[in-house]
Amino acid sequence: MTPGEGSRQGEKSELAVASELMAQGYGVSFPFGHDHQYDLIVDKDGSLYRIQVKTAKNEGGNRYYIQASADHYEEEYVDLLAGYSEAEERSFYIPTVEASGKRQRVTFTDLDQMRSDRSRQTSHHISDHTFSEAIKKI
Repeated sequence: MTPGEGSRQGEKSELAVASELMAQGYGVSFPFGHDHQYDLIVDKDGSLYRIQVKTAKNEGGNRYYIQASADHYEEEYVDLLAGYSEAEERSFYIPTVEASGKRQRVTFTDLDQMRSDRSRQTSHHISDHTFSEAIKKI
């Protein structure tokens, strides 16, 4: 990785998440400066949500993860963690209150392609990690 490449990838992910949310009709703002734990502020019907964006890494197949914990991003300052998958061109959201030191995993596999009901129930499917679903858990 060349110098600055990691920060450029992070900036691309931030812009992709912002663009996706704007396309869904939400207002999006960027904080001024670099002294914030969050990357975006999203306005949904007058309620503001602070989001820390991470570039999701592929774990194999259609499964992606972000490495983030509530210990590093405090609920007081960050409401949601967003993972952006460049390969899938989609974002997923995890409330900070649910984040642990472990990988936050999400699968993009179609539910009807999963082999069993148990697989569907434990898949951490993308449909359970939309912005709308995540803010219900805050």
